[in-house]
Amino acid sequence: MKIAIVMLITFSLASPSLLTFSEISQTVDIPMVEEEDLAGGIILAIDVSASMGLKDVVPSRLEIAKNILLEFVQNSSEKVRFGVVAFDREIKSSLPLTSDKENVTSTINKLVASEAMPCLEEYTDIGYGLMTSVNLLTPYASSNKTYTIILASDGYANYGYPSPIESVLQAARNARDLGVPVYTLHIARRGQDSNPKLMQMVADETGGDFTESKSADELKDVLDLVGKYYAPTHTWSAKVKIKVTVPNRMELGSILMLGATAVIIGLWIGNYKHYKTSF
Repeated sequence: MKIAIVMLITFSLASPSLLTFSEISQTVDIPMVEEEDLAGGIILAIDVSASMGLKDVVPSRLEIAKNILLEFVQNSSEKVRFGVVAFDREIKSSLPLTSDKENVTSTINKLVASEAMPCLEEYTDIGYGLMTSVNLLTPYASSNKTYTIILASDGYANYGYPSPIESVLQAARNARDLGVPVYTLHIARRGQDSNPKLMQMVADETGGDFTESKSADELKDVLDLVGKYYAPTHTWSAKVKIKVTVPNRMELGSILMLGATAVIIGLWIGNYKHYKTSF
């Protein structure tokens, strides 16, 4: 018994432990999106109405829009395709999505403001231009890639069916239903021929962002942000059930020490009762 006690104390001082294993099942989402999957296309919807020729923004509203959009296209990823829709009361130029950046920049460079007296003789149908942009993206609606529209305009709309404003809002709702955010760039400083509230409404309706032309640099910063992550609206993941093995460790040192103590106390009590000695 004394040998057993010594062994129990020795094992307890060695800090023995009992190691067991158990399995836990859990379901996790594994992202399945890669950069090439996110790269879809961007439609540049550009207002070329007469009011875009005003020079309250130097050198003019349209030239500022062209300059920042050209820089945006040139600095963007090669995987991003671009399309162009230029409009006043009708579509002046339309380029479907293409990866040919030279074609895109050439189309933008050729844009000029319509020849008319701003506010008095001009007719601008922003809703028609935006709806045309949405229609260019409709064939890609079922794709897992992401698409967006950048609308550059002063926001002045005085033409459209059933009304100029309703035409714009209906196009924005169609973009929203298609899952296409619209980033609006309001390019104007004067109150004349300018409606930033309408541009804000389009962005809010579609889940895009609204930027007012406080400076060309600020507009560029917004476009750089769009270009880097490009407003992905479609991401997906796979649900996978996995089993995780979890180790369970039970420390035995204290249990063995208690056992040794119990044995010692039992022996002492037994010896004292029978032999009136401690051991």
